[in-house]
Amino acid sequence: MNPNPNGVVSFNAIWATQPRWGCFRFWLRTQGSSFLATLGCMTQSLWDWRSPADKIQAIALDHARHTSYVIQVLFLIPFLASAQATNDIPPLQPALPEIPPTLWEQHTVLIVVSGVLVLALLAVAIWWLLQPKPAIPMAIEIQTRRELEALRQHVEDGQTLSEITRCLRRYIIFAFGLPPLELTTREFCQTILIHEKIGPELSSHFAEFLLRCDERKFAQSDGPPLTGTAERALQLLELGETRRACIRQAAAGQTAQPA
Repeated sequence: MNPNPNGVVSFNAIWATQPRWGCFRFWLRTQGSSFLATLGCMTQSLWDWRSPADKIQAIALDHARHTSYVIQVLFLIPFLASAQATNDIPPLQPALPEIPPTLWEQHTVLIVVSGVLVLALLAVAIWWLLQPKPAIPMAIEIQTRRELEALRQHVEDGQTLSEITRCLRRYIIFAFGLPPLELTTREFCQTILIHEKIGPELSSHFAEFLLRCDERKFAQSDGPPLTGTAERALQLLELGETRRACIRQAAAGQTAQPA
């Protein structure tokens, strides 16, 4: 079998080419690698490019390194023999006590029930906090006065007149204890005229004002818008508060008289 079929050889084939398989000589020429095939007779291994003196020095260093390895092994043999005696299994330590059951294992049911109760209480607390707070009831005279003050800034058209009469009628019903019935303006005026708490004088002022507002609401007038209705309603409100104060004083005097 031809060891060099392509005619590509390493330089003189004195020493082994890459990879270097020792430091002995090849008597037969060997085929080079692809690098050698490309570059002709140029060798690829750095070993082939060394001088004979460098090769002898490298061989000497390899022998010295191998000798040092052998000396180290011979030096460690006594220590390895003494360490073999200490490889016996040491005496076992006493067994640890049994691990006690955890808190979860001891009180599983109690923890689950407590967690459910805490979540339920938390849900109830959140629901209670999110509930809308009840509105503080406002005195009827204060509420009516605020609404009439706001209506003073509006143009007195039919809508504004309806709001003014609604506020005044609601004040009369709550302030003097009238039944909250759905009555027409004329029926409402007839009811307040015979009411004892309101009195004939104040009831006539209320009735006159309400009837006049109805006439102005349904009358078709092309003239300038009317003014002063909200101010007149505020005046009637003050008259009503004066009447209520008189009623409270009379009731207080009758209560103190038997004592």
